[in-house]
Amino acid sequence: MAVNLKENWTDADIAGLIESVSDDRDWRLEVGADGVARLSDKTAHPTGADYDEALHCFLETWMQGTDFVGPSAASDKALVGKIAKALRENYPAVKAGKFVYVDL
Repeated sequence: MAVNLKENWTDADIAGLIESVSDDRDWRLEVGADGVARLSDKTAHPTGADYDEALHCFLETWMQGTDFVGPSAASDKALVGKIAKALRENYPAVKAGKFVYVDL
């Protein structure tokens, strides 16, 4: 699942994105240069600086078992709200750099 940040989207869309994967590996929420937010599997597909530079922005990597993705994370309205707020503050203009820190 992906969320196009160039279109109208809601916190429920972000909850759906978070719910769309299992907390069985490392994930990172990334916004591509095309404005589409996706969860990227960092366990199977680690990336480097060149990859990161091509992104619009990205959040920290959520390590396996930390409950930042999956159904229980998606039902945490405070968590979803913080992530949605960070995306709104950093798209279309990035506030402070490619890495978006969210105080979770």
